[in-house]
Amino acid sequence: MAALRCIFFFSLFSSCLAATYVMFPMFGRSHYLVIAKVGEELSRRGHEVQIFVGNTETYALKSPLARPFNSSHGLKKIGKPGAGLYALMSHLATVQAFYCDDILGNNDVMKAVKHADLVVGDSLDMCGSLIADSTPTAHAFALPLSPAYVPQFQSTLTDKLNFVERIQNVYQWIVVYLTFHIGMAPPFKELKNRYNITPDRSLYETLVKVDLIIAQMGFFLEYPRLFCRVNTRVVGPLLTSPSKPLPAELEEFMQSSGDNGVIVVAFGTALTTLNRDILAVMASAFAKFPQKFIWKLNEAESSAISVSDNIKAVPWMPQNDILGHPKTRLFIGHAGLNGILESIYHGVPMICSPFFGDQFDNAQAARDAGFAEVLHLGKATAEQLVSVINTVLTDPSYRESAVRISKSINSCLVRLLKKPLIGWSTRRLKVVCSTSDRGVWIYHSTSFTF
Repeated sequence: MAALRCIFFFSLFSSCLAATYVMFPMFGRSHYLVIAKVGEELSRRGHEVQIFVGNTETYALKSPLARPFNSSHGLKKIGKPGAGLYALMSHLATVQAFYCDDILGNNDVMKAVKHADLVVGDSLDMCGSLIADSTPTAHAFALPLSPAYVPQFQSTLTDKLNFVERIQNVYQWIVVYLTFHIGMAPPFKELKNRYNITPDRSLYETLVKVDLIIAQMGFFLEYPRLFCRVNTRVVGPLLTSPSKPLPAELEEFMQSSGDNGVIVVAFGTALTTLNRDILAVMASAFAKFPQKFIWKLNEAESSAISVSDNIKAVPWMPQNDILGHPKTRLFIGHAGLNGILESIYHGVPMICSPFFGDQFDNAQAARDAGFAEVLHLGKATAEQLVSVINTVLTDPSYRESAVRISKSINSCLVRLLKKPLIGWSTRRLKVVCSTSDRGVWIYHSTSFTF
C-alpha cells in the first residue's frame, strides 16, 4: 500500500546500489503516506531519500525524511460535495500549480533534484513531470483508457456497458479530455514557460514520456484495461499491513461490543467537516443499532451533534488496526482508495458515500465487486441509512465477497515475492539508471487518463 511491498521496492532499486532519491508527493495525507512508505523502505536499505513537502503539511513534518519548503499553498478546500467535474478538477489544478510554483522557484529544492539519481512523483500531479523535465529529463504517465470498454473517470459505470452506457462513456471521455486541456493544463503550461522547462517539447509530450509506472491498484478491484507499455507494473496496495494490537482503551471498547461487533465510521482527511444535517442523520441512524460504532469526528463535528451511548467519537483512530480487529463488522467511509484497500485487505464489507474526485468510481467498483453498497449521505434519510446498514450486515454475500477478495490480495502479494518480479524490477532499474531519464511515477487512482 507489508513485507511483499517492501521486498518489491528494495529489489527494484537494489541494482543501482546506494543512490539518492528525491520524492514529491501531492499535497494531502493519503498521497503522502503512499510515497513515504516507499521512501522509508529505501532509506532502511541504505539509500539517501528526501521527501519534499510544503511546510503547511504538518502531518509529514515529523518524518526524518521530510524536507519542508516554504509554501503558502497546501491542501485547500477542493470543493463542496457534489461539485462538477470541471470546477473540481480545474480548481485542483490551480492549487497544484501554486504548490508547484513554490517548488520550481525554490533553489534549494531544485539543486537537490539536479543531484538526485531518481525522481519519484505522484501520477495525479503534473508538477512531477515539470520537476523531472527541468533537469532536463522526461517522465510521467499516460495510461490509455478506451471509452469502448473502460469506465471513464467519474462516469460511475462498470465494464458491463450497454449501447446507451457506451455513448455516456464516450461523452465522459470527451468531458475529461476537455477538462484536462482547458481547465487543468493551462496553469502548468504557464509554469513550464516561465521556468523555461524544455521549450522544444509540449506539456503533453512531457507528460506522456515515462520510465516506470508503479500502480498501487489490483485487478481484484480494477476493470480490464490495456497496458501497452512494458514499464507499467501493478503492485497492489502499498499501505495495507497486518493489524497491530490496539491501545487498552480501544481494545476494551471493541470487546464490550460482544457478538454484535463494531462498525467503523471514518471519512479521511481531505473532507474536513461534514455538515450538521448529514451528521444528524448518521447519529440518528446509528442509535437504532445494537452494534457499537467508533466514529472519527473532529472538534467542530463533535460539538454540532449529540451521540447515543453505543457511539464512541474519536478525533483520530488507528484505522488499519481497527479494520483488522475480529470484532469489526462494517466500514462506512468516503471510498478513498486507501480506505477501500485497507477494508478489503482485512475482509471487511463497506458502505461507501463518495463526495468528490475518484471516490465515485471507487464506490461503484466496490459495489460491483460485491463487498459494498453505495449511499450518498448528502441526500439520504436516517431510515435509508438504517436500511442499507441492515442489508450489508445481514446479507452474508457482502462479507463473503470481502473475504474472497482479501484472500486474492494476499495470494497475489505472495506471488509477487517470487523471482520473476525481482528479475523484472532489477532489469527495469538498470534501464532507468543507464539513461538520462530518472523518474518513477506512483499511480494513486483507479481511473484517470490524459
